[in-house]
Amino acid sequence: MKTMKTKKNEKKSASDLFSYVRKTFIDAGIHRYPVIVAGAAFILSVLVIINNTDAPMENLNRVGSAAERSVLAEIPLTFIVEQGERVIRKGFLVSEEDMATLIDVKLSMRNVPSIVGRVFVLIMLFILFVFLSNPRFIGKNLSDSELYLIIMLTSFYVIGAAFARNLPFNMISFPISIVMPTAFITMLFSVLISANLAVAWALTLPLAAFLTGSFDISAYIVAIASGVTASNTLRNAQWRMDLVKAGLFIAAANCASTVCVLLLQHTSVSVYPLVLFWTAFNGIASGMLVMWLLPPLEQALNAVTTFRLIELSDLNAPIIKKLFTAAPGTYNHSVMVARLAEAACEEIGANFLLARVGGYYHDIGKIDHPEYFTENQSGYNKHNEIPPRLSATIIRSHLKLGVEKARSMHLPKPVIDIIAQHHGASLIQWFYNKALEQEKDVSREDFSYPGPLPRSREAAVVMLADISEAAVRSRYTNTNSEKPNAAKIEKSVQELIDTKIEHGQLAESELTFYELETIKKAFVKVLTSYYHSRIEYPKEKSPHQGPQID
Repeated sequence: MKTMKTKKNEKKSASDLFSYVRKTFIDAGIHRYPVIVAGAAFILSVLVIINNTDAPMENLNRVGSAAERSVLAEIPLTFIVEQGERVIRKGFLVSEEDMATLIDVKLSMRNVPSIVGRVFVLIMLFILFVFLSNPRFIGKNLSDSELYLIIMLTSFYVIGAAFARNLPFNMISFPISIVMPTAFITMLFSVLISANLAVAWALTLPLAAFLTGSFDISAYIVAIASGVTASNTLRNAQWRMDLVKAGLFIAAANCASTVCVLLLQHTSVSVYPLVLFWTAFNGIASGMLVMWLLPPLEQALNAVTTFRLIELSDLNAPIIKKLFTAAPGTYNHSVMVARLAEAACEEIGANFLLARVGGYYHDIGKIDHPEYFTENQSGYNKHNEIPPRLSATIIRSHLKLGVEKARSMHLPKPVIDIIAQHHGASLIQWFYNKALEQEKDVSREDFSYPGPLPRSREAAVVMLADISEAAVRSRYTNTNSEKPNAAKIEKSVQELIDTKIEHGQLAESELTFYELETIKKAFVKVLTSYYHSRIEYPKEKSPHQGPQID
């Protein structure tokens, strides 16, 4: 019995492991068509590394010149040399016969075990890259275009490193990673995709070049320092000029790591100026290239970068100005929702810039028919003239119209998702109740928003900010309404959040109860400061009424 249970447990463990690995690969997007490109890039990388295994030393040893270092045969060659025999002696002139022997030795080193070993190293690195692309690690699902970018730049780096070691200035005191765009690629990943992905690639790209033999230990150290610095300098960047500052920081880090390597190698001081020049140039050029290439890449990938979100948050944007003109009530509501969502997301560690932009644009679908929404009405309600079903259809339509407008403006997908999801599948309660008074059979689906439910924390926060602002405004801005205070506003917000939880509207948002409590407190703080009770100033008396006595 125990043996059978043990076997069952082993089978279950193996099955669980297989399921985990399979899910990881699927989550990373490896099941999609970009894997074809990945496979082609992988094969090309293998061919490059096989064809460049232990690059020949023709550039270091020329016929008739003094050899720069000694070369020993690593494996015996029949009728030529024995294993360990000195083929080239340092300081001695290299003859044609010596050079022919050296080429034979180099070709003999490309044996089957060496090739198989390098192929397995590449396979392991490929698996590592897949696992590091998992949404659970980088915090987002990669789009096809983002996968293409990662595959292209990673393949370019590995293949480029294999070719770079054959450059004519590749000398012992010159770390070849100085000419590799480690910082450039890392910065692009950090800005366009994810800071976590940038950190992972800053560590794994130099490792890939090192394990495939393209980097020696000095080049590996310099590349690691460059990549890690690049991945951290842009975490709080908000303006494009910060890319230039990041380039200067990377240049300083490159120089510091290069000096350490040169000191460890006991390099002559005369070599320092040239090496440090190229080291600093690498960092500065990386920042300048990213600043130059970022705008077209943002448009091509439709990426949600910090820089683009700041540009979209400009209230002078044409669509926002049109919203202000056509639907001033919706405009004021949207500005307040953006303020609430930004404050809440900042407290819970979500993307507050995305929440702010989502708040500004979430109701742009109301521009075409603003008179059907209460915040734009002044005493006259057009819904009194039409049946509740038509009213519900008009109210629902602002989501579809908003998404269409957003797509026509090529807004980033996360912003479009907020527009589409900020009502979830909630019921349009007022018109549903009105329909129940007029009809016997009323379907809830006919009076509910189409969804989908909010699938990000930012979309969920905008949903809560939307209903909180609307409810508090309608309750406390009427002339006959009760005076608001922090306790009353908190109670109102709590009831709204509880209702959304009860109806399952937050089920896909990944918000925790702790975060919901934090969101509530942030809302209450902002709403209380805006709708706080004001003292009633006494009317100024007429001059004939005599002087006022304080």
